[in-house]
Amino acid sequence: MTTLLIAALPLAGCDRAPSAVDPAATADAPVQAPAASAPALPAEFVVSTNEPFWQARVEGGEVVLDGPDVDGRRFSIDRQDEGDGVRVVHARDGAGTISVTLRPGPCQDSMSGAEFPHAGEVTIDGVGPAPGCARPAGTPPPRPSEE
Repeated sequence: MTTLLIAALPLAGCDRAPSAVDPAATADAPVQAPAASAPALPAEFVVSTNEPFWQARVEGGEVVLDGPDVDGRRFSIDRQDEGDGVRVVHARDGAGTISVTLRPGPCQDSMSGAEFPHAGEVTIDGVGPAPGCARPAGTPPPRPSEE
């Protein structure tokens, strides 16, 4: 019986009723600001992928695609979807479609090691997605890592 009583003693301290909160003590307590939300994704941005080497520029109501055998293919934006911190731009031209996805970063280029502020992917004419990194349209590409 003594062994049972000794084993139960540590549990006795776990079954306490919560103490009452003193309203006077909380009246002067600092109010915490709500957690900051993730930074807004840029409306105009560039996604660059590796193998295949695509660059999709979302800017001025269109998507301009450059890459293998493509130089300045222009798509008109149909719609943009946003949710869960992701932006997807859907566009088309007379020959097909493109979807460009932008996600919060950071993102490291798989070949150069350059650090980008966002991640992205490109789906062209239903083929893809090709993953890559992204940056706001008004900023230059980041420099490759020197490591």
